[in-house]
Amino acid sequence: MTGLSALAALLAMVPGLTKAPVPPAVRVLILTGQNNHDWKATTPVLKEMLERSGRFQVEVTEDPASMTAESLEPYDLVFSNYNGPRWGATAEGALLDFVRSGKGFGLMHAANNAFGDWPEFDRLIGIAWREGAGHGAYWSFPVRIRDRRHPITRGMRAFQHAPDELYHNLRVCPEANLEVLAWAFSRRDKGGTGKPEPQALVVRYGEGRVFHMVMGHSVESMSDAGFVALMQRGCEWAATGKVTIPVPADLPPPQGE
Repeated sequence: MTGLSALAALLAMVPGLTKAPVPPAVRVLILTGQNNHDWKATTPVLKEMLERSGRFQVEVTEDPASMTAESLEPYDLVFSNYNGPRWGATAEGALLDFVRSGKGFGLMHAANNAFGDWPEFDRLIGIAWREGAGHGAYWSFPVRIRDRRHPITRGMRAFQHAPDELYHNLRVCPEANLEVLAWAFSRRDKGGTGKPEPQALVVRYGEGRVFHMVMGHSVESMSDAGFVALMQRGCEWAATGKVTIPVPADLPPPQGE
């Protein structure tokens, strides 16, 4: 062994002098193309938000109905920013099998309005906008962390969310294996219910994981550090079962506290 190779071997044995292996990028497919909200504006923001973390490699399709088991195979996470007609048996079956097999699914805001005639979709996402659901004013509200032990919300504290639609009375699917991670109080003076409403939750589906972000009406609604942290960390967990993305130090504290 030469002097240089011996030195390299010696240095490799010293803790802290070798770099930890970089995990492979999480591959994400965003489903979009139709929505009652401005998907043309919010989808690029969502893509950039994930990519800026350095953890994700993101592609976008505006034709979710073309999904097949083979086309989904390269991805770790499918994320929906879609609200429109159903996709058909092949695409819907491919998505459900993808998640059941141990991979991830995510969705944001009005994507939970979709597919009121597809009961298995409600089981997949946990809660959905169905008859009786609504929202009050578009306003900035505090978001509270309900579960500080979950990998997504560990280390997070309450934060002031940018102006958004605070959905209320979303229907809970009784068969869903869900857990609420964050909530907000729906104030009556803002047209709300006068009770806490879920804002971020997770669902176990087969061997897979689902991250459901109820917030995200507009580009403005996606702008605060708390939303970004939940989105990035939630998507990483749904895809891998772990969270490595740090909680930012600049979470905006709830106003008036």
